[in-house]
Amino acid sequence: MQLPILQVIIPIIASMFCFLTKKHRTSWSISFIAVTIALIISSILLVKTYNGKIITYHLGNWSPLYGIELRIDLLNSLILTLVNFIALISVLYGFHINEKEISENKITGFYSLFLLCLSGLLGILVTNDIFNIYVFLEISSLSSYVLVSMGKDKKALTAAFEYLISGTIGATFYLLGIGLLYSMTGTLNMSDMAERITQLYGNNIIRLGTLFIFTGLAIKMALFPLSRWLVNAYSEAPSFVSVFFSGTVTKVMVYILIRIFYTVFRQNFFLPLSSVMAVLALCAIIFGSIFAITAKDIKRLLAHSSVSQIGYIILALSLNSPTAAVLHIINHSLIKTSLFMVVGCIAYQFNETKIETLSGLRNTMPYTAFALTLLSFALIGVPLTNGFISKWYIMRAITESHAWVSLSVFAIGSFFALVYMWKMIEKVYFENGMAAQQASNVPLPMIICLLFMAALTIITGIYSNPIRLVIGKLSF
Repeated sequence: MQLPILQVIIPIIASMFCFLTKKHRTSWSISFIAVTIALIISSILLVKTYNGKIITYHLGNWSPLYGIELRIDLLNSLILTLVNFIALISVLYGFHINEKEISENKITGFYSLFLLCLSGLLGILVTNDIFNIYVFLEISSLSSYVLVSMGKDKKALTAAFEYLISGTIGATFYLLGIGLLYSMTGTLNMSDMAERITQLYGNNIIRLGTLFIFTGLAIKMALFPLSRWLVNAYSEAPSFVSVFFSGTVTKVMVYILIRIFYTVFRQNFFLPLSSVMAVLALCAIIFGSIFAITAKDIKRLLAHSSVSQIGYIILALSLNSPTAAVLHIINHSLIKTSLFMVVGCIAYQFNETKIETLSGLRNTMPYTAFALTLLSFALIGVPLTNGFISKWYIMRAITESHAWVSLSVFAIGSFFALVYMWKMIEKVYFENGMAAQQASNVPLPMIICLLFMAALTIITGIYSNPIRLVIGKLSF
């Protein structure tokens, strides 16, 4: 079956065509077609793997021992579908905001880099080769650095440079880790490595390699306190980039962590690291929320909130509950992508994203204000939203593990989320300011995409059974 390799090839080919075009509409159309095809393919893979079927593809017909194997199971087909869906909704949303924020002579290159980044993320998800993950990681990262630098403020260049430094350090740690594992096992195929490594669990080189891999991925996923790059990158990047990155990049990094610890190590190295992960996760929940409360800019508030929410995902993993972690990956991706769409609408209207600009937003941008309210409920975890479902799973994992300190931090983090989201809601409904004095000029496609995503967070909260059934079939 050729479908796994098409996930990587189609965005790369489309990226080349975008680079060769000269018009925004043409490059946007190419991106839309490529991402739509990629989503259709990943949906087919999801259906085929739903009942436990595993799809493999050997590049050049080389056996996995010598060549690169692509391997699709229910876990990565689910995340593939999520990433492609976020990419598609980002493209649909981004036409007008890109026209405003990206200079005309750079916009076709912008779409080319976006597709290259998407290809790297999809490559990470489909490969079963631990070194090939690094290759695709660098493809997505290098394009990400340039995408962030295209922000309209000069601070975007600084944010991109900091992102580059942090990303390079993280990738170096990861590469050192897989080098140590390869030196002891003689293979890079993750399924083959899982078989060979069972006799080496007590080996110090294996342990050091595991520590390097975790450190590298912790930087890449912006696990506190290694999260400064994320806050600056999300804050200074163009609105389209913030929308796309918030629902995909760090989530794919968490996927790598899950894949390596549950496929290669089969949880045998999870417990020694679980205490460290739990401490870092709890710090992320608290400090990410505190920084969000003190933020003066909506983008920075949401970026700090993402650091906090990553803490919830890692906390679930530290408690050996990958099901809760995957569910929160999906739900938080939908919520945070939607919230950055809200910010994009505000940036389009006011050319800034200060929290003060929200004053009186209910009058001139009622649909945006309504979406912000629903999404705030979802992020906090109010019942009937998808955020409640995944947080309930995490809370259940905490109580089953009798981790009462974690339960206390979980409750504090939820209260802090209420505080920093209420900051914005209060401005929207209880204050009058610049927003109340300007007529809305946000294009209709942006509003439609935003309302669709906001509705989706409610629909997947009320009718959560389909997603929970898929999650329940995951095997770790």
